[in-house]
Amino acid sequence: MDADMKKPSESVTRARDSILIVAISFLIALFVGALILLLQGENPIEVYRYLLVDPLVSKNGLLKVLGKATPLIFTGLAGTFAFRCNVFNIGLEGQLYAGALTAAVLGYTLQGLPPWLHLSICFAGAMITGAACAFIPAVLKVKFGVHEVITTIMLNYIISNIISMLVINYFRNPGETARTPYVLDSARLTQFKLPEQANWGLVIGVLLCIVAYWVFSRTVFGSHVDAAGKNLLAARYSGINADRLVIITMMLSGAVAALGGLERVLGAFGYMEVNFSPGFGYDGLVICIIARMNPLGVLIVALLMGLMSYGGMNLNIMTTVPLEWVRILTGLIFAFVVIGNTLLKQRGGILFHKKSLQAEDAV
Repeated sequence: MDADMKKPSESVTRARDSILIVAISFLIALFVGALILLLQGENPIEVYRYLLVDPLVSKNGLLKVLGKATPLIFTGLAGTFAFRCNVFNIGLEGQLYAGALTAAVLGYTLQGLPPWLHLSICFAGAMITGAACAFIPAVLKVKFGVHEVITTIMLNYIISNIISMLVINYFRNPGETARTPYVLDSARLTQFKLPEQANWGLVIGVLLCIVAYWVFSRTVFGSHVDAAGKNLLAARYSGINADRLVIITMMLSGAVAALGGLERVLGAFGYMEVNFSPGFGYDGLVICIIARMNPLGVLIVALLMGLMSYGGMNLNIMTTVPLEWVRILTGLIFAFVVIGNTLLKQRGGILFHKKSLQAEDAV
């Protein structure tokens, strides 16, 4: 009974430490970024106002932030599914493209369907396509021992180029832009306010994060994933079918990444354009690591990245600070989080380890 009572306490402690690490890393990154701005002769207070405050004080600005954050929620969560099982799915970008093309083709070719059925088919098709793309490196890892980092990186190039070829040669809408035709209204995710890109995909992404958090913290499957993530070999010896777990988590990861592409096609744009992603899949990997593979943390960090993305555009218009500075700031946050996680690991996974032990002994 004592052990059971300690588990929630330990979970809360780890969650608190994760939040502290991200918050402290963000503040340190802002301080270092301010020093860089001062060396350039810029006013840090003014820059941070345009970057972090102005986008949130207007309704249109907030909607634009949410629109930019939505695909990052899906890719960050997709990375979390794989990384928690100690499998490195670097192929999120290719899986996102695969889901986008599938949703686009199904969205404009299937006619005469009610919206609920049309959307269901688009969702199912995109998720199956993304899962199939992730299934390939998972099987190569399990059956032949090929490291998934290599295969997923190569598949990114293969899938994205195949999809570009398909759009240009087979599914292209007449016109100068290499894109598919518009999807039918029955396949559209309703936007909150035209012409902003925020749509019901955001609600779906938030619900997925909540469900994923519940799965990882409250189910047997989640406990098996965590066991495999800590030590895949030990999980095998404990009776867990680790090979099947690797395949399942990789396919789930690919399916969720594909939903990020679907959301852009059916919600934001209404069509799929060649090279529509500025790197949502790669950004999702960064978000996953910054959030320490916590689904609720992914939601918060994705919203922060969406804010910095739109704020960076606002900053570029209102000041002489280039967009590259925003990327530097993002890199600093990532670097400080990694350093904080390393220090946390050295302390046994708990930031205030000694105080926690003293409190437990007193109880």
